[in-house]
Amino acid sequence: MIVSYNFYYPRPGNATAVLEQRIRASDVRSQLGLRRGRTFGKLEGSSDFPDVIWRLGFTDMAAQHADMQARAASTEFEAIRQGMRQLYRRFERPLYASFGKNPSPPDRGPLQTFLLYGLYCDESAIPAARTALGGIQALEFISGGADVPRLLCETGTAGLPRDVQDHLGRLPLRIERSVWRMADGG
Repeated sequence: MIVSYNFYYPRPGNATAVLEQRIRASDVRSQLGLRRGRTFGKLEGSSDFPDVIWRLGFTDMAAQHADMQARAASTEFEAIRQGMRQLYRRFERPLYASFGKNPSPPDRGPLQTFLLYGLYCDESAIPAARTALGGIQALEFISGGADVPRLLCETGTAGLPRDVQDHLGRLPLRIERSVWRMADGG
């Protein structure tokens, strides 16, 4: 499975406007016959993580490319994009591939809170990080984006187990933890 993320870093004071614009973009996606995806707002966490995230899983790269082409052909979606560009200071669209016990990010009920861990490291640390995570569901970066996490782990509010955190803490990587709430569940 390929998981596409949009990371939105709003200009100061624009976090709510970015979240609302992202939900409007999902409305347009629905009108185009595309899946809405899921939109999340950050409740707390480092400024290294965006304030708004949109996420959607695809079976493969061909499905992701077809989705992008459908959006690119829509003047209404392009108008949403233009409006969004006025609201953010930075935008990234990284793609991730899933690994671990579950092949895709968990579905969350409306307004459910969860933790997202971003593991920032260079390529050489990824095998050890995957080993440390064991069977924990995670996503590994495959393309797009600059200075984005190489691995993402989404957990319930209990977070990663202490032994996993301890093992990761001994590796040459930086862990950013953030708290999120679903704003639009698709």
